[in-house]
Amino acid sequence: MSTRTGRLNSEVQKTLTKIIANELKDPRIKGLITITKTEVSADLSHAKVFVSILAENKKAEQTTFDILVNSSSFIRKSLSEKLNMRLTPEIHFFKDTTWEEAAKMDRLLDSLNIKTEEDE
Repeated sequence: MSTRTGRLNSEVQKTLTKIIANELKDPRIKGLITITKTEVSADLSHAKVFVSILAENKKAEQTTFDILVNSSSFIRKSLSEKLNMRLTPEIHFFKDTTWEEAAKMDRLLDSLNIKTEEDE
């Protein structure tokens, strides 16, 4: 990844975080939304936005994710207004399941009952 692309990804991530926190006023949004990573394509036409949602249950988490997906055109317009770019990427949201996968792997390893040096 080039330095320019890295800076752009970082700037898009920071700006999207502010937009979601301050401008997305949907009362159905429950929980904490964290943008964990952004990947803007080389031609700037698309941006993959990975989000982690911490909500009280899976239904609230899914509702919040659906609201993000359905609000992507509003979020894109706001991003366009805030960043001085010739082309504003189309935003595609993806769930970041890194923490869930890590917890699952942790439980799996714990179930094996393997003793480590720390346990002895």
